[in-house]
Amino acid sequence: MKKKHSEWRVASGKWLWILVFTTYYLLLTTYCLFGQPLDLDKCLEVALKENPQIKIAEQKLISAKAKKREAFAGYLPNISGSASYIKRKEVEGASALSGITSVSPSFKFFFADEMYDNKLTLTQPVFMWGKIYQSNRQASLNYKYNEEEFRKIKQEVAYKTKEAFYKCILARQMVSISKEAFDVTEAHLKVIKKFYDEGRSSSYDVSRAKVSLANAKTNLIRSENGFDLAKQSLVNILNIKEKDTEFVGELQYQPIDFNQDDLITGALNNRPELKQIAYQEDISESIVKLTSSGDKPNIAITGYTEWQNTEWESKNWYNSWTAVAVLSMPIFDGFSTFQKTKQAKTNLEQVKLSKEALIEGLKLEVRAAYLNYKQAKDSIEANKENVDAAKDNLATAQKRFQLGLMTDIEVRDAQLALTQAETNYIQALYDYNVAIASLEKAAGK
Repeated sequence: MKKKHSEWRVASGKWLWILVFTTYYLLLTTYCLFGQPLDLDKCLEVALKENPQIKIAEQKLISAKAKKREAFAGYLPNISGSASYIKRKEVEGASALSGITSVSPSFKFFFADEMYDNKLTLTQPVFMWGKIYQSNRQASLNYKYNEEEFRKIKQEVAYKTKEAFYKCILARQMVSISKEAFDVTEAHLKVIKKFYDEGRSSSYDVSRAKVSLANAKTNLIRSENGFDLAKQSLVNILNIKEKDTEFVGELQYQPIDFNQDDLITGALNNRPELKQIAYQEDISESIVKLTSSGDKPNIAITGYTEWQNTEWESKNWYNSWTAVAVLSMPIFDGFSTFQKTKQAKTNLEQVKLSKEALIEGLKLEVRAAYLNYKQAKDSIEANKENVDAAKDNLATAQKRFQLGLMTDIEVRDAQLALTQAETNYIQALYDYNVAIASLEKAAGK
């Protein structure tokens, strides 16, 4: 008894350690993914795995694949089985047949008051005038269409992730700019108060400095709220539960040269929307052929084998089989096929026109993204110079103010100019990075 108890303790201890180790591993994995700050590459990895739009597109692709396999089933035979039991009151004259042994089974079954019937049926299409082929072709093209849809969703999610990430970094740096402006304004208020105590400034100057500080505080609160909202937007795109996840990165200027003609060529070759509409055109052509075959002949073979008996326990079942070749052809359907074909041809023309419009729209999208990229690129250097100049101007203004050579208004103007210059510069960096992401998406990358 003690030995069994000892063995039980050893086994339970072993499973306990396995449970502890597994829990620790899962927690460690979760921490590695979400417990650490996420940079842009990690955000893209998480978004392409966890975003709901990606998951929905995956399910649609799985469904399209199943539809493709379903369509192939049209080539295969259809096999079905049935079993029936018939009970009826005794048929008049049935007793007269009881002593006759030469009666055919089918005649005997006709007079039987009980009958068991088992049947196995096979139907095989032989020639359907392309109906099965066109249905398979449409299902295959639809699967390819959904593959491109999945690729398009991935590109859109990647772009939205980059845009939200850059906006989050922009909002964080706007908080830094607002905090810097608040600190400078607060320090200036202290100087004004000191001058007031020394009789070098008026109470009006102190009051204006307090108003400026209150405005700076308001701007700081607004920036902090904007940062929280930007973080939440990014968290929603990533579809993660950890609301306090930190995001690391900087808005940087990395010169990249793009050629507009190469971008347009890349868009026309790689954009999933163009591949999708090409598949739509092929599907529409297939539908025209399918509808036009509605008044064409079809050939199919049907065969069945049957086992019949009046007693279930009997070992001697009557077996028969039948094979039938069927040729069917619609003679008049009220011009239904003609009208359906006409509709299908009209839809095909609509797709062709939409394709032309899409090509021009994609070209315009690339050109617009390229112009935004150039504008952001050109404005970065100018704004960087403005920031450096504004910092020098503020430092000079503060020194001259302390010497009594400048007014309080001039100092506050210098502060405002620095804040505006820093805001414009960081906004230009944001626009530049988003423009690159937009160009890559427009080119189908």
